[in-house]
Amino acid sequence: MINQIDYTYKDRVWCGKINEKYVNKEVKIYGWVHRFRDMGGILFVDLRDRTGIVQVVVPSELKRIKLSLEDVLEVVGIVKERPIENINPNIATGNFEVVAKEIRILSKSEPLPFMINEDYKDIKDLKIDEATRLKYRYLDLRRLQMFKNMYFRHKIIKYIRDFMDNEDFLEIETPLLAKPTPEGARDFLVPSRLQPGKFYALPQSPQLFKQILMVAGIDRYFQVAKCLRDEDLRADRQPEFTQIDIEMSFISKKDIFLLIENLLNYVLNNLGIEISIPFDVIDYNYAIKHFNSDKPDLRFNYPVKKWNNSIKINLNDENFDINQAYYIFFKNLVLTRKELDKLNEFLKQNNLKFLYLISNSLGEPSFKGSLVKFVDINEVDNYLRKENQFYNGNYLVFVISSKNYLNELILIKNYLIENRLLKPVKDFYFLWVDNFPLFKIEEEKVGNKLIRKISPEHHPFTNVLEEDKDKVYMIYEQLKKNPNIIYDDEFVKEVLSIRSLAYDLVLNGVEVASGSIRITDIKFQKIIFEIIGINEEEANRKFGFLLEAFKYGVPPHGGIALGIDRIIALLLGYSSIREVIAFPKTQSGTCLLTKAPSEVDLSQLKELGIKLMEVN
Repeated sequence: MINQIDYTYKDRVWCGKINEKYVNKEVKIYGWVHRFRDMGGILFVDLRDRTGIVQVVVPSELKRIKLSLEDVLEVVGIVKERPIENINPNIATGNFEVVAKEIRILSKSEPLPFMINEDYKDIKDLKIDEATRLKYRYLDLRRLQMFKNMYFRHKIIKYIRDFMDNEDFLEIETPLLAKPTPEGARDFLVPSRLQPGKFYALPQSPQLFKQILMVAGIDRYFQVAKCLRDEDLRADRQPEFTQIDIEMSFISKKDIFLLIENLLNYVLNNLGIEISIPFDVIDYNYAIKHFNSDKPDLRFNYPVKKWNNSIKINLNDENFDINQAYYIFFKNLVLTRKELDKLNEFLKQNNLKFLYLISNSLGEPSFKGSLVKFVDINEVDNYLRKENQFYNGNYLVFVISSKNYLNELILIKNYLIENRLLKPVKDFYFLWVDNFPLFKIEEEKVGNKLIRKISPEHHPFTNVLEEDKDKVYMIYEQLKKNPNIIYDDEFVKEVLSIRSLAYDLVLNGVEVASGSIRITDIKFQKIIFEIIGINEEEANRKFGFLLEAFKYGVPPHGGIALGIDRIIALLLGYSSIREVIAFPKTQSGTCLLTKAPSEVDLSQLKELGIKLMEVN
């Protein structure tokens, strides 16, 4: 028989849960001192736990205690309704207070390195530098906003698990100590003490193991997977990150699109976020041609258009060719005089040309901008209104004529977005980008010689569109006949024209998921290996266990991995994923809390057969 334990937390009430049902009742609450105010005869304490804050009234007979911010208290008291004039509308418990009968300090706090009780509406308003926050992360995580971030993350992962279980997926863990395999980034290596001179690699992703699971007949797999990559860091990249890893058998990419759309719709609806499905799907080549990006932000969908050569721009500028001019047109964009002056200064610095229409109360158009003197205003106005199916209100148009026109137009759009001059068509815009190239061309300088080679755009197990398969065989035959073939423009164009069964999911201009349908034909897989420079011996050494498994009946399969850190950060409005990871690293890969990475004892290195040497 199991002994019954009297858990003290059963008597506890959360600070943020105090409400009318507790009025005139005795409660026990625990928490940290958020603020306190000594009003002479009475001490008021704002007590905080993870659910929120409640005001504690400490009568004069209990004022013998000496408080500091962040002391940990136990309070027993009676819940009372506050007088109307003392109600605090800024907190959920603002109508109530706890009049203390007993108060006990469970733990004292030293003076704080930064204030935890400073509220902010925007992360930019936070007055604590990030390095200090990361050094004292346990204090930073006490802030209610950081708790909300962690709670939001917890709920997203919970709802993902609920949905995947309902769809008959099995959550299966894959090893963290694995074989080093090339997947696009450097591996973190772990030396083996039991087998000196040999190394494990921490997984960049569970790619090979999830394909093995498909061979094993587990046709619906997922995992909340830790992935580790030794690569340069930035705001949306960490050396260790979390992805929702998914693999399915007997499916097409449309099945994966449908699954992910329904998954995100279910999860976000449960969190009170509305999205519309199905998501838009655009071709990779279309995205590059029209948005100069394989992850366009279609919340601000203003495509680039060719300028009508018959509308003359009489500008004496050797860099401006009317025959190669493009424009981007922004509807209903109303700017203040200050915003227009600021924009004008930005455009001058970047040598960009524009027109801005100001409609006055009489409906007579008035134009501002660097192009006003060089065009027939009425002609331009009529042309733009007709071409853009737009007849009333203000508009802003930029005209670019240079080889870098797309980059320059995107520069303008980003300026307008960052300065909040453009309003998005929706808060969260999910978009599929489909038919990525199978290959990319990488360049490496060896001495004075530039060497080109073919590499996988996604990873070497990505399948190809059926109609492009013949091109793969043609490239393979060309390389077989002439291993030293010249990578001229025609050959490169041919290689890059081969489309794969790879796809990305983009949210607000950020790649948040990537996947593909896999190669299951061993002969075709070996051809891909040879094209990217992996011969049979090397393929067997690196991927032998997968190729061996494929000999025994492999189902058609494919999958996707969602970057959960990026998705959560975007949904909460952060540009950095460090805001939604409990213990992140800095941009140099350092954990300021634990001081990792750090030196190790020489005895440990000796045991592993490792000797340190200077690296230039």
